[in-house]
Amino acid sequence: MRQADSTIRGYLYQFNKSIYEILQSNDDEKITLEGVIEDIDIQSPTSTTTIQCKYHEDKKYLISGVAAPILEMLCHYYECHALGKTVSYILYAYYEENTDSVTMDAFSDFLSNTKDKDIQIKYFHRIYTIPDDKILAIAIKPQKKKDEKQSLLDYYKDHRESLVLKVSIEDFWTRFRYEPAEQFDVLKEKIMSQFESVVDIDTARTLYYPNSFSFVANRSAKSDVKDRIVSKAQLLEYLSTQKSVLLNRWTLAAMDQEKVLKDKKKYLSGYFAGNTDIRAFVFSDEFLEANKDNILPFLIEYLNKYFKKPRLHRQPIFIFGNNNSTLQQSVLLGLYQYQKPVNYGTIGECFSEDSFVNNTNCAPNFTCKITLEKNISANLLERCQVNQLYVIGKMEDRFNSPNYFVETLDVENINALRYLVGLSRKLEV
Repeated sequence: MRQADSTIRGYLYQFNKSIYEILQSNDDEKITLEGVIEDIDIQSPTSTTTIQCKYHEDKKYLISGVAAPILEMLCHYYECHALGKTVSYILYAYYEENTDSVTMDAFSDFLSNTKDKDIQIKYFHRIYTIPDDKILAIAIKPQKKKDEKQSLLDYYKDHRESLVLKVSIEDFWTRFRYEPAEQFDVLKEKIMSQFESVVDIDTARTLYYPNSFSFVANRSAKSDVKDRIVSKAQLLEYLSTQKSVLLNRWTLAAMDQEKVLKDKKKYLSGYFAGNTDIRAFVFSDEFLEANKDNILPFLIEYLNKYFKKPRLHRQPIFIFGNNNSTLQQSVLLGLYQYQKPVNYGTIGECFSEDSFVNNTNCAPNFTCKITLEKNISANLLERCQVNQLYVIGKMEDRFNSPNYFVETLDVENINALRYLVGLSRKLEV
């Protein structure tokens, strides 16, 4: 568990560093999150700087601990040098007992003497000339068998003294810098100071900082590189449009979870105060899998509170992830047994948009609509006259529309969802 916590804190630190670099950047600079090269790539019209973050509160600095990220940079330097490109490299690292710098001699000595098998197998062929064509063919294979790995290790052991570097470590070192990183809370306060120069202190701490965290976490997860490129102006413009804290699991991990959820519940209470709006909920497959035994009780509890006066209230819409059709069928049966008929929009076994929208093939006293994600689009939700859409869990922004309110509640626990939508007055953990 401690190792997992340490890994998560490392990611949180990287997000903090990304926020800080964005806020420190110039107007003509672009920041690539989870860059092509390293964790953070900074591009100006005339240069490229790449930053690798390492955060270890419970480890002492050792050259072996920073060798792999430096080797990645060295390999990239060699490739760029061959193409005539110039890149600067920064290793930004925090250790319980840190060092002010990493010397070239210490790194070179490590390369000459290391017995680390993973280092040898992953990097040696990329920085050393391998004259044996058979060994080189094994070395460049992306996937290696156990005996192939052993052949490499045996070769390196027998030829270690004669291996020749094909990249100049001395030249690389003129482009490389080791920066001792700041402790987590120190860097966080520096970010706060940056935001406090833009907005008041309360807005900076309760809105801008957590939402910048969501912004960076969401952008970092994008698969397309162009979607991970941001600027200072983009970040500040985005933050200025947000009215409440955006919920995702990284924000909840980084902040005071109870306070964040309490503030979000307070913000959402206005949307759940009246029952004349049509609300739609999209449940991600991950959320459904984690809470499958509690989905039916949640829906029944929700209907008992928010659809207890059919003449006045509007039927909600519940949308299940595509990998949970079996759970959907189980829920439909459960609701039927509780005398809560459902419009699930099918004629025979086929989904019909018209039936789903116009309620033409279901019981007249239906209590809600339920279907799978694959059947839904923003246009269909608009045809259903949806007023509020809640995306539960982590999903792509497929259903956004200017014609209804959209809120993503990326929570993992159904009790947190019950609390946010007003089914529970206390947050149960």
